[in-house]
Amino acid sequence: MLTVREIYKTIDAFAPFASQESWDNSGLLVGSMDMPAEHILTTLDISAPVIEAAVQQGVQLIVAHHPVIFSPLKCLPVNSPVYQLAAHGIAAICVHTPLDISPEGLNMYAHTQLKEPLMLEGNLAVFESTWTDGRGFGWIDESRRTWTPQDLARALEQCCGFFDVRYSSWHNDIRRIAYCSGSAASMLELAAEQGCDAFITGDIKHDRWYAAQFLGVSLFDCGHYGTEQFAAQILYDQIRAAHPDAQVICMPGENPSSLYAGGVFE
Repeated sequence: MLTVREIYKTIDAFAPFASQESWDNSGLLVGSMDMPAEHILTTLDISAPVIEAAVQQGVQLIVAHHPVIFSPLKCLPVNSPVYQLAAHGIAAICVHTPLDISPEGLNMYAHTQLKEPLMLEGNLAVFESTWTDGRGFGWIDESRRTWTPQDLARALEQCCGFFDVRYSSWHNDIRRIAYCSGSAASMLELAAEQGCDAFITGDIKHDRWYAAQFLGVSLFDCGHYGTEQFAAQILYDQIRAAHPDAQVICMPGENPSSLYAGGVFE
């Protein structure tokens, strides 16, 4: 019988839990290592639709990117995801920052998706090194062509499903590009220090756009969901490769927000 422990070890081999940031909460967050894990679901977030699908399909373990427990719990209401998982006997492993910085994780996966459409050289440098072996958040690469902000925004929307791209509309020539999945606008100054013309991330706050103007860096906000939607597929591929007989469902989930613009619902 395949157990949660075996899946935990599989994940730990390519995205070591020991590499998580001090503020993170990755690991086995619901259940025990000895619980069965022959029916597995991989996802980005443990949302209500994901739990519902897991219950309907007899899933025993959910492996997600975002932690289902992040801050200390002071109560456990029946409508909380943690309560729902425990009530249905479903274990949960969450792989947050270890998946961000893994050479086989989110940021490197995004580079494989962007390399051809953005004409990237492939001379990768880690954007922010945080681990002893050189791993870290994001990457920097050079494009073989010069982009305008408008052209780069269009390419991002078309090539990777980065829908609803917000971008800096002033003109500057873009060749050197920094990228970090999730919410990394605090790294803007680092991008400027490293001579980047553009920085692609998600969840960019109002003041960051003005800071980017002063620094001469074009910003591209592809959304938190947009830049991390690949997590479910990465986790699925790794688990299936290590345990080909396991029943694994890949369920990225839908963007929890919708867009209304120009009289059109999207």
